[in-house]
Amino acid sequence: MNAQTVEIRSLAARDSLDALTRLLHRAFVPLVERGMNFTAATQTAEMTRQRAAEGQCFVAVAGGEIVGTVTVCGPYDIDSAPWAAEVPWFRERDTAHFHQFAVDPRLQGQGVGRRLVLACEQWALENGYRRMALDTATPATELCAFYRRLGYAEVGQVQWAGKTYRSVVMQKHLDRSPLREHLQTLARYNLWAARRLMAAVDTVPEADYRRDVGLFFKSLHGTLNHLLLAEQLVWLARFAEGTSPITALDVEVESDRHQLQERLLKGALAWMPLIEVWPEERLLGTLSYRRTSGGDVTLPFAATLAHVFNHGTHHRGQITAALTALGRPCPELDLVRMLQEEAAP
Repeated sequence: MNAQTVEIRSLAARDSLDALTRLLHRAFVPLVERGMNFTAATQTAEMTRQRAAEGQCFVAVAGGEIVGTVTVCGPYDIDSAPWAAEVPWFRERDTAHFHQFAVDPRLQGQGVGRRLVLACEQWALENGYRRMALDTATPATELCAFYRRLGYAEVGQVQWAGKTYRSVVMQKHLDRSPLREHLQTLARYNLWAARRLMAAVDTVPEADYRRDVGLFFKSLHGTLNHLLLAEQLVWLARFAEGTSPITALDVEVESDRHQLQERLLKGALAWMPLIEVWPEERLLGTLSYRRTSGGDVTLPFAATLAHVFNHGTHHRGQITAALTALGRPCPELDLVRMLQEEAAP
C-alpha cells in the first residue's frame, strides 16, 4: 500500500461504516495495549455513525479501502453537550475541533494523518473559524508530539468520565501571522533541543555532572540550574505574570539533577500555549520589566522573547562542548535538524 495513491475525500453514503469502525479499532490497538481506553478502540458501527454525523467526516481511501478518517465540527453548546462545560475551548464560537482521528497502522508515519488534519483546517477556515482545538490522552506521547509538529499547543487538561487517562486539550490559530509562526517555531525548537540535551546529560556520571569543567557557571549542573532560573523564574515571570524577580543568576534553585531536568522540560513546554493565546497587538508591542540587578527597561516584546530562546541555545552549546571534552556522546541540536524531522513524511 502506497501513501502516494491515497485520496482524501468526504465520507460518502456508499462507504461502509463497518469498515470505518474496523479501521478505528486497528489504529487504536497500540494505545489500548498501553492501558488507554479510547472510545474509538471498541465503539460500535452505530457510534461511529453518530460521531461522524456531528460534523464533516473525511476519509482517506487507497485502492477502494478506507485507510484513514477524521471528523471536524464547530463548537458545542452546553444544552446539547453537557460534557462541554469542562472544556471551554470546545464552546468558543470561533473555534472548530476534530475527533475520531485514525490512520491505518500500515500507513502511519507517511503523511496521511497530516493530510487529514489539513483537510480539517481548510474546512474550518472555509466555514469562518479562526482556531482549531482537539484533545488526546496525555500518555499518548507520540500523538501529542505529532500535533505539536503541526503547530498545536497545550491550553488545558481534562479528566473525561470513565477514562483511565487524563486528556490534554490543544489548540492552534489557523490565521497565524508570520510573527506568531516564527515565535512558535523557536518555542518548539527550545523544547526539542532541551529534550535531546537532557537525554545526553542523563548518562553523565554524577562526579562529572557536578565538577567544574570550566563553564561560566562551572559545572553541567550549574549551567542547567542557570537555565532554569533565567528562563523560567525570571523571563517566564516577566512575560506571563508581569513580575520582575530580583535575584543573582547563579543561585541554586534545584539541587536534585532529575528534578532539575523535569522542571526544565516542563518550563520549555510552557511557552507554546502562551504564544498561541497572546493577542497579536501584544506580540507587536513592548515588554517592560526591572532588571535582576535593578533598573527599569522597555524592549520590543517579540525580539526579547526570541532572546530567551537564543539564551537557551547559547548555554546548551556550552554544555555540548563540555560533553565533548568529557568524551561523552554529543547530541545534534541544530534547528535545521528539527525542521528536517518535522518535514519527514
